[in-house]
Amino acid sequence: MSHSALRVRKSKRFMQKQTEVKADRISALPDSVLCHILSYLPTKNVVATSILARRWKLVWTSLQKLDFDDRQSRRLPGLMGDPMPGFEDFVQRVLTGTQPTNITTFFLHCSRPVDLSSFHLWVCSAVRRNAREIELYLDQNHRVELPEELYASPSVEVLKLMSDFLIKVPAGGTCFPNVKILTVQLESPENTLTEKLFCSCPSLEELSIQAYLNDEGPTTKFVISSSTLKRCTLWVATEGEMFTQAEYKVRITAPSLERLHIMSDIFGKFVVHDLNSLTDVILDIVYGEWSRVDPNRSIQLLQQLNNTTSLTVSYGVLCALDHAYHKWFPALSHLQHLEVAVGAIGWAVLPVILSSSVHLQSLVLRKQSRFEVTEEQFGWIEGDIVPNCLLEHVKKIEIKGVEGDEEELILVEYLLKYSSVLEVMVICFKGSVSKPERRDIRRSILQVQRASNRCKLELI
Repeated sequence: MSHSALRVRKSKRFMQKQTEVKADRISALPDSVLCHILSYLPTKNVVATSILARRWKLVWTSLQKLDFDDRQSRRLPGLMGDPMPGFEDFVQRVLTGTQPTNITTFFLHCSRPVDLSSFHLWVCSAVRRNAREIELYLDQNHRVELPEELYASPSVEVLKLMSDFLIKVPAGGTCFPNVKILTVQLESPENTLTEKLFCSCPSLEELSIQAYLNDEGPTTKFVISSSTLKRCTLWVATEGEMFTQAEYKVRITAPSLERLHIMSDIFGKFVVHDLNSLTDVILDIVYGEWSRVDPNRSIQLLQQLNNTTSLTVSYGVLCALDHAYHKWFPALSHLQHLEVAVGAIGWAVLPVILSSSVHLQSLVLRKQSRFEVTEEQFGWIEGDIVPNCLLEHVKKIEIKGVEGDEEELILVEYLLKYSSVLEVMVICFKGSVSKPERRDIRRSILQVQRASNRCKLELI
């Protein structure tokens, strides 16, 4: 064999070895690192790595994050060459195979009926292995009672109950002692549940409630009382849609609450107490001329939230405020950031809101799409008095969904004319606006007189 052929042969052999080393470099990592990488995959995929090579045969048994989803059960792997098991068998064998390792996370999604005794065993196993985060979804067409061990678990800090479970607050008065983040889904809940549950969670910091109401039965009451709660999201949906007869009331007592987000397709009655720490409020509530609720609830709600420094208001809330406003409006003297969705209705009350927000520094106006508004005219209604916040405090204005209408230009002209300390105005075009149309709009806006010499225009 020639020297040239020998060198080529050695080179190929060397490259082959290098490729093999690179290809198997991941297998040389410690189990702890491999498990961390595998934690980003569903458990079924992690278990499947046991057939890759002898090195991988038992790596999955050190998993600390277990994610079971029966929607993936058709592709569940067998364990180490065993026949493909069913979902319940798979969950049980993984739990058995990973014991006694402590776990950090336990996710369970059952979209089909499962044996309830198995369900309780699985959850109790997670609790006994000191799981810090547990998420459960169980579709049984009826409420399923939670295992008693879960109520007293000292390790669980994040608990997400993604279906309507039967929750029984222990007689001792303490429930989920170390849970900081709690998500519950409730379907026409009994009033006694919310009265007892949230005030019994001594470590609660973040609460998310997803509630479904029907037209039948008494008024649903949500009582949220907690001295530790910092963030709260309440999402309420009704079966009757726009002509629903459903009714609900909300009472919130939370002196540490910083952020409140309310989403609902009807306006409920709200009573709040001691929200002295509140800084961020998002109100996304549906209201229209067809609504059967009193629009004054919108003004009453704002009056109770007047300590907030940031407020986001949906088009439905603005419509309710427009229908309710006559001569009086609550002072929003702490408000620094305001975001409002504007459409055909609400232009009469918008200047009133600005006048009430005397220290406002940032204003965002988000224009609704045309199919979301009526045939009434979209446009700013200039009052006799210029809001003080424009003259002295507003530094940034952002207008979203601009299409180049004449009414939009009138609004921009007014804001630039009276915003004396404005530093930047951002114009966000709607996606359907062409480049030539954008150039024309930009040319028109650049010709508008500005009260602030420091104002910069950004058109995006």
